[in-house]
Amino acid sequence: MKKPRLMYFLSGTLLAAFLFGCTSEKETPQASNAQGASIEDEDDLPEKDVEEKPVSQPEPQRENMSSPTPSELDVEKIRKELLMNDKWIKLPSHFPGQQNRQIQGSVASNNSATYSIQYHTSTGEPLAHVTAARYRDLQEASSEIEDFQEGKTVDPSAPRVEPFENGLSGHMKDSADQYRYSGQQNQWLVSLSSSSSRNLDQTAVIRQMTEYLKHHPLPASADQGVVDIYYAPSSEDVTVDIRWQEGKTVYAVRTSLPPIESLQIANSMK
Repeated sequence: MKKPRLMYFLSGTLLAAFLFGCTSEKETPQASNAQGASIEDEDDLPEKDVEEKPVSQPEPQRENMSSPTPSELDVEKIRKELLMNDKWIKLPSHFPGQQNRQIQGSVASNNSATYSIQYHTSTGEPLAHVTAARYRDLQEASSEIEDFQEGKTVDPSAPRVEPFENGLSGHMKDSADQYRYSGQQNQWLVSLSSSSSRNLDQTAVIRQMTEYLKHHPLPASADQGVVDIYYAPSSEDVTVDIRWQEGKTVYAVRTSLPPIESLQIANSMK
């Protein structure tokens, strides 16, 4: 009677052990899979970080919107490049009809006493040649302007010279092959010369300049200055040369733009 009970006991023990072993084998892969899923999730995090990086880029782009434009950076770069004392440096800040981003400048010469800058559009179209020169004393600077004035004043007592019409100041001489005009605007001499071509209305040009100067006088800081306008024969091609003295410094703006636009550039020098 005792043997069957022992057999039942042993059989039950073996069966329990067998069932326990099967249960353990099933749980072990599940634990491994859970660990593998955890590792895959951790590997996904860097990938998400990489995908999210472009989203963070608009921040610097918004900062760039408030940064100086290329032209502003170019102007500041030119000013810093010049070797002349900053208090004597004057550069144009306005070019009529041009967007700021289209204007570029290149320094042609540069030392502590002079500078020369060529301004042009982004497509290479010339706009203005700006220069400045410091002289040893006031007399030397004044002589530079006086030499430039020579031959640009119409002598009122010369033959065939008449006062300019319509109440405008100045005198004109209209000969067979040349037209000449000169007039004084405060400390500035305004001179125009051209051929007597009928393709150009010199009177209209002078009237426009006079009207402009009434409302936008040239720099009062100038001790003396000259606006010289020359039209090539039988055409409307023009060269405008504006020079003035401020103390020991002589500034110049030379362009091939219409006279009013050239005056606007000179008036923007600061």
